[in-house]
Amino acid sequence: MRKLFLLFILISGCVFGQMENYVINDGQVYWQKVYETTKSFDELLTVVKNRNNIKITEQNENTIAGEFKGLIMNYRKAGYTYMGTPIVLNESNKYYGLFKIEFKDGKYRATIRNVASEGMTMTMYGAGLGLGSDLDTTLETMALNKKGEVRKGFPKVAGKIIDVTFIDLMDFTKAEITNDNW
Repeated sequence: MRKLFLLFILISGCVFGQMENYVINDGQVYWQKVYETTKSFDELLTVVKNRNNIKITEQNENTIAGEFKGLIMNYRKAGYTYMGTPIVLNESNKYYGLFKIEFKDGKYRATIRNVASEGMTMTMYGAGLGLGSDLDTTLETMALNKKGEVRKGFPKVAGKIIDVTFIDLMDFTKAEITNDNW
């Protein structure tokens, strides 16, 4: 009985361990991660303003909110090939969404929500005819089934690709080169 209980704990830890940056609340999927930083809020704000695919729409003394557009999921950095990547996550599909950064001394929490694709046209050819359709998707349709539960395959591939991409998008702790004269 103890072995069975231990096995259950290990399996559930492996399955949900990959979902650590995702929060599901009332049928919505949020991505959330806390970063440690040595930057002040003003320095963080400057770095966020310099990102080309991020637009700040609101800010106050310790919060930055905005939107991102044209985000391409980085399946290669997640360790996948083009053929091993779901079609909605390849280079031809771009994503947009909203973000919020909450700052405290020495750390900040990044939250991404309302993620959706900008729309990808998919064309299939057969017998000299082309059939086209627009392929739009949201984070919720990728991650959740009709019952609002996490899809079985989501954490393994799509969840990992999205997680790696969002980590890169919201990581403002990386050292920046101020003098590129080498």
